Amino acid sequence: MLRFFREIRLGLAVYKRFFNLVLIGLILVIYPSSLQGQKKEIDETELEVLRKIIQKDTVPTVYFKTTVSEMNQPLSRHLFYLSDFDLCSNLVKSDSAKLDKEERDYIVERFSTMEITNINKVVKTPKNYTVKKLEGHNWFVISMPVVFREGEYAIYYSKGEYSGQFVLLKKIGGSWIEVCYSSVYSE
Repeated sequence: MLRFFREIRLGLAVYKRFFNLVLIGLILVIYPSSLQGQKKEIDETELEVLRKIIQKDTVPTVYFKTTVSEMNQPLSRHLFYLSDFDLCSNLVKSDSAKLDKEERDYIVERFSTMEITNINKVVKTPKNYTVKKLEGHNWFVISMPVVFREGEYAIYYSKGEYSGQFVLLKKIGGSWIEVCYSSVYSE
């Protein structure tokens, strides 16, 4: 009788191991695809701003991959104290230059969830506005833009060989115009 129960227990142990392996396999298959589903989608307004940034000039030229950090810190960390764009005061209404807590929190959250993106894969037309090597002085690396205030403003990070800054853009007459900058570093 004990032998009978021992065989049943061993049989159940085999089925349990088999079930656990199947379950682990399913988790490994489903989990990575669920992470991909959580990737932030790039909306059309962000693509419009990104196209404007890379088409603005051919020199300096934009690097083909976006950035998510500066000075070994995530970009969101550099935005922590951002409350306004001091240089904007004479260019736009003073209340436009101020960021309220919700706007700042939204911008910081969006920058904290950014991933490095290949601009050429996101912006299909026009082609070849980006470079693959950072040679000479005529280049800059940018982040993905964050659009806020109901599509009226956008902010992105831009760094060249000697400086890095957040750039505020405003949509005026259907075009994105650089309004002002908030410097992170300068050499």
